[in-house]
Amino acid sequence: MKKYLSLIFVLCLLSIFGKAQENNKVSAKKSSIQLYGFIRSEYYYDTYKGLNAAQDNFYLFPLYKGLDADGEHLNKQGIHGYTAMATRFGFNISGPEILGAKTSANFETDFAGIVAEYPEVLRLRKAYVKFDWEKSSLLVGQTWHPLWNGSGAFFPQVGGLNTGSPYNPFNRSPQIDFDYKLGAKTTLSLTALYEQQYTSPGFYKVDDTNDKNLAKRNAGIPELVAGLYYNNDGMSLGLAGQFNAIKPIDVTEGTAGKYKSDELNTSYAVMSYIGYRKDKWFFLLKELVGQNLTNMLMIGGYGVKSYDAATGAMTYTNYTTSSTLVNVVYGTKHQLGFFAGMTNNFGTKDALHNFDGAAQTKGLMPTMKQVYRVAPYFAYNYKNLRFVAEYEIDSADYGTGTFDFSDGLYDDTVTATNHRILLMLTYNF
Repeated sequence: MKKYLSLIFVLCLLSIFGKAQENNKVSAKKSSIQLYGFIRSEYYYDTYKGLNAAQDNFYLFPLYKGLDADGEHLNKQGIHGYTAMATRFGFNISGPEILGAKTSANFETDFAGIVAEYPEVLRLRKAYVKFDWEKSSLLVGQTWHPLWNGSGAFFPQVGGLNTGSPYNPFNRSPQIDFDYKLGAKTTLSLTALYEQQYTSPGFYKVDDTNDKNLAKRNAGIPELVAGLYYNNDGMSLGLAGQFNAIKPIDVTEGTAGKYKSDELNTSYAVMSYIGYRKDKWFFLLKELVGQNLTNMLMIGGYGVKSYDAATGAMTYTNYTTSSTLVNVVYGTKHQLGFFAGMTNNFGTKDALHNFDGAAQTKGLMPTMKQVYRVAPYFAYNYKNLRFVAEYEIDSADYGTGTFDFSDGLYDDTVTATNHRILLMLTYNF
């Protein structure tokens, strides 16, 4: 039923915008709408099954599941696929002056809605309204997280759909963003965000309720990001800090009964980058150090630091990780690109509570010690067409052996490595 409703929705949109004027523009009163997007299909082959989304198309890192009776990695098996679900379209809307500001809006969707079950269903990617004054701007709605692209759209230029994740923050969120020009080249950005598709996990399990983002909703405090950005003649420098708070659980239960919980888990992150985009060159060097970055699709998380058996009350401690990436691209019609990223896990700030020999943690592979990627690619661009051939190596060090409650990591590691070949064809419109 869902896929048929999505098809009807698409047909209605196409019928509305099928009457568009030349250059895909339709004017109504003092507004104009421009359709854009692309048809994208890609083939991929992996030597090691991984943690992924979109039917393996969005590959994060190899997923270690243990060894078989012969000592071979259970997940070291070839897997391949072909999909067009990354196809997307959107509308750029320009409107009349309101409150002395130029107004615009954007809506964007693709066909990777419920990626595990209904990959052909539409989902909301972006939907926002923006007000532009002479020295400031205000954006209200859902779009990319400011730590994803900084200022001037400086995000990794790669062949794969993962766009550099999990080494670059990957997150689109409902937000209110206010930018103020401190000078001709420097901008101060202040953003308050809530979680939607990319969330911080909690200890909730509520029947008949979407508990995916309850940890953030129950906290009552938005995620806050402040950034300072400098842009001049293709060069961009950025520095930003992030604060986040979640409520991992709102009701606890112990030997003395049930109790309301107001305990929050707070976390911090700092991001810096240097980027350059001019003529045939693109360059990006980026560093992020932070705690509990699960909502950014980055490894780490948090764990229970203390536990009261009588009330079930818990306090928390975060895993701290650092992620570094470098991305270089040269060319226009013929392009050569290179991406390399590495994330290190330094463990928890405080010791974890011992629950009869086990710890309680939440996050994205919180005990993984290290993960890295190397990905060169070649691209050919001709008019509306873009062809990409990419070779990607992903390697992850999983914790094994004895668990250390003092830092939430294991004493030893086992390495899982994947080799991916990707072929992609895109038609832009």
